[in-house]
Amino acid sequence: MSKEIENIIWILPRPRRSNKYKGGFPAHFEKKLFELYNWPKKILQPFGGMAEYGDRLDINPEVKPDFVGDAHDMKMIKNNSYDFVLLDPPYSCDLSGKLYNTGDLHYYKYVAEAVRVCKESGYVAMYHWFITPRPEGTKYHKRIFIGTRIWHRPRVCTIFQKI
Repeated sequence: MSKEIENIIWILPRPRRSNKYKGGFPAHFEKKLFELYNWPKKILQPFGGMAEYGDRLDINPEVKPDFVGDAHDMKMIKNNSYDFVLLDPPYSCDLSGKLYNTGDLHYYKYVAEAVRVCKESGYVAMYHWFITPRPEGTKYHKRIFIGTRIWHRPRVCTIFQKI
């Protein structure tokens, strides 16, 4: 028998006006997420850009991340290092090129890296337009549906637990 996945709905304000980085989270999202998980000790945000919490990994050195690198190959990070990994990739290869001048995205590659660096029983969260597939080595944990303002697509944060 499968366990039902908890579904949560949050309506949040637009990103802070001071956050000029394209693709920033809605205001309060990170804080609410990490509060929901009792403030994990070690947080990693691949595609970190201007993330507020945890270690940030980003391919763009101009945003001054903790690690400069590609989320598809996080060789600088040891296996089983983080309690919570929050992925907020560009939502398509087209957006990746238009907004960030980067190459194609490979979901199964970067999500496998996120699972690799996540500790056993830790969490990997995917923030996207869609409910994303369950990565190998994880189980579904929660889904958070996020609405912001009119004429903007809702987002889904699908959270997986590493087994």
